[in-house]
Amino acid sequence: MKLTQKIRIKPTTEQSKVLWVLSEKCRLIYNFALKERMYAWDIDNEYVSYNKQQNDLPKLKQEYPEYK
Repeated sequence: MKLTQKIRIKPTTEQSKVLWVLSEKCRLIYNFALKERMYAWDIDNEYVSYNKQQNDLPKLKQEYPEYK
């Protein structure tokens, strides 16, 4: 059974730049969240839940307006 279909896109140069910047921002947010979880587990043996990190996102967006 085929559940997905690959579609090849051909973005313009400007669109490629926007996609690259967006993917970099997503990567940085993901890595920040992962580091927070790893640090909390290594130092305090505490689990940081997805919901806690999701609720912290608005504060992060206020601190760094480029992530809005």
